[in-house]
Amino acid sequence: MSDGRSQRKAKVIPFIDRLERDRNVNLQALVSKAQLLKLDGFESVKWHEPIWNITSGRLVKLTGKNIKVASFAFALSPKLGAEPLVDSWSEVCKALFVLRFHRKNQSTPNQRNFITAVGYVAAAATQLGQKLLNLTPEALDNACTLISKHYRETTAYNLHKHIAEFAAHCDANGLCRVLLQFKYVRMKRPASTGGLSHKRLDDPQVLETKTDKLVAPSVFRVIGELYQNVPKSHKYRLYVLLLTLLACTGRRFSEVSFLPNQTLSVDDEGNGYIEYFPRKASRGDVFTPKRKLYLPSEVKPIVDEVLNELAVLTTAARETAEEMHKTHGPDLRFLERVPSEQRLYASDLKELGISDAALISTGWLRNQNLAWPDIDALTKQGKRPRNPIHFTTKEGLKKYCARDFSDACLSAIHTDQFGKEFYLKDLLFLRPLGLSSGTYAHWLATSCSQSMFSTFLRYFPDLAAEYASASVEVDFTSHHFRHTLNTLLDEGGLSDLLQTEWFGRTNPRDTKAYQHTSREKRALMLRQDIKKGLVGGQIAEQIQAIPVDVQDAFLKARVQAVHDVGTGICIHNFSQTPCERHLQCSADCKDYVWAKGDAGRLEDLKRQYALTAIARKNAEQQMSSQKPKKSADWLAHNDKKLKTLKTQLTDNGVEHFDPEQYLIEVKHG
Repeated sequence: MSDGRSQRKAKVIPFIDRLERDRNVNLQALVSKAQLLKLDGFESVKWHEPIWNITSGRLVKLTGKNIKVASFAFALSPKLGAEPLVDSWSEVCKALFVLRFHRKNQSTPNQRNFITAVGYVAAAATQLGQKLLNLTPEALDNACTLISKHYRETTAYNLHKHIAEFAAHCDANGLCRVLLQFKYVRMKRPASTGGLSHKRLDDPQVLETKTDKLVAPSVFRVIGELYQNVPKSHKYRLYVLLLTLLACTGRRFSEVSFLPNQTLSVDDEGNGYIEYFPRKASRGDVFTPKRKLYLPSEVKPIVDEVLNELAVLTTAARETAEEMHKTHGPDLRFLERVPSEQRLYASDLKELGISDAALISTGWLRNQNLAWPDIDALTKQGKRPRNPIHFTTKEGLKKYCARDFSDACLSAIHTDQFGKEFYLKDLLFLRPLGLSSGTYAHWLATSCSQSMFSTFLRYFPDLAAEYASASVEVDFTSHHFRHTLNTLLDEGGLSDLLQTEWFGRTNPRDTKAYQHTSREKRALMLRQDIKKGLVGGQIAEQIQAIPVDVQDAFLKARVQAVHDVGTGICIHNFSQTPCERHLQCSADCKDYVWAKGDAGRLEDLKRQYALTAIARKNAEQQMSSQKPKKSADWLAHNDKKLKTLKTQLTDNGVEHFDPEQYLIEVKHG
């Protein structure tokens, strides 16, 4: 709508097979089906408890966090008192929690937001004296209004969607007496996720691409200086290399931090690439295709150097990870030469790389009764001092080293399309586990988490002040590099289809969210490309017949908008008039243009040409039959499309191909 309200409807499939007239029977059927499911990590869950602790599975595998248990409290939001959900509200919330996770594997934050949304519905309904059975849209509206008061716009938007989903589940499974069909009337997509703004094309600020999600050029310069100047033995060197890869590849943080161990690969044509997993879809226990990331020629030597340096820098940590995987425990090789009967004092612990704080009065060894006072020293002193010297043994140190070990270190992190599993030892970025005391457990290896990276960014300005020519403020996150690189490639002329493929996305619409070039700047860029002869289409042919001194005026009048339509670009200004040739862009439309040599659109062009050629052939057969109907119109329409598409294919270096054979090859992969 014009005011920005979302028009998406929550679409759900019923969880129960047969709906009864008795709503309570439907609820009980829903609960019974949820209780019958045996999900990974839910073994210790007791249905009637208000707090569930999940011990394994996707709900525990939070990107960037090292947790062993994920807790879910089926209660009202803290803003509403945090009281546990009761009666049918508790039952329906738990049942939908289990069933929706079984169907779509939602993440932990998504599930917690869903519980919060149900809690607001329960609170609003209780205030009106309603139960789940007689829930009405009024209670849902009140819940959404209260959410808007309690949360920021972006959080409220997500909670409003969850309430709509909950209402859809109630409708689909026959839980309420009335059909809710709920959609919050004031639900509006936040401006921060893609609002609209308007500027004049002659405004000087149009040529500036400004957004909070882009990394400033000064930050890239500082990262380059840090890469060149920070010593290889520096404790933050690993994070500098991580930053370098983020800036060069534009991958998600989890995709870079969980890169498989490798060196730069080169194909038969000399193009360099690395292999990575699209981490947003990878959960370790799900098959995830490993993809090739082809690198721009300018960054290929940098990435090659980074990978070679990482191989050396993480050698010790990788050997530790391999030993952990082999023994299913901590790497205790450094204790092999220590005799079992030897008394180990604070000085001995330091030599072994273990903090001597473990032996003090509040230390772990003392608290676990794995350290004893030195009786011989006490005998020599003649009396017992207040803080006698304590010692431990080899067995005590083994237990100390095993205290921070987790079985999660042994689980698969990736599983590729061939069933090969990748574990901690197979990752590129590895480091010793950091302890709360500030020391490192060199007997345990871990990957680089988001929280570790965030901690490093706190010291980034100081590191820049010491090793770079200028200090910078940290106003960026790891994901801002993805936004920046996507915008730069977009302004450089890379097509949306090629951007989608290069960034490892599945939906081309997602690419739009990462393009921060204004519509006004796109229009100005297209004008220049038309003048340079880089664009095909009717307007490009017309500009050649117009005197040079009036070309700018002609383009200013004709090109005021830019819309990507898959096979090309539409310049129709929809703010003035609607399009009279909607979905007929390539049928000889005067507002249709395309970039010459745009290889990213080539497959789509060939597919459109092949389908149109087949459609024309069918129209010919229909025309020669006894019922030609409007076949002549279809022939004329298809001829126009074929003419335009053929011109585009010629501009992309494709002279001729067999449409039918092409569709057969596409069908069989």
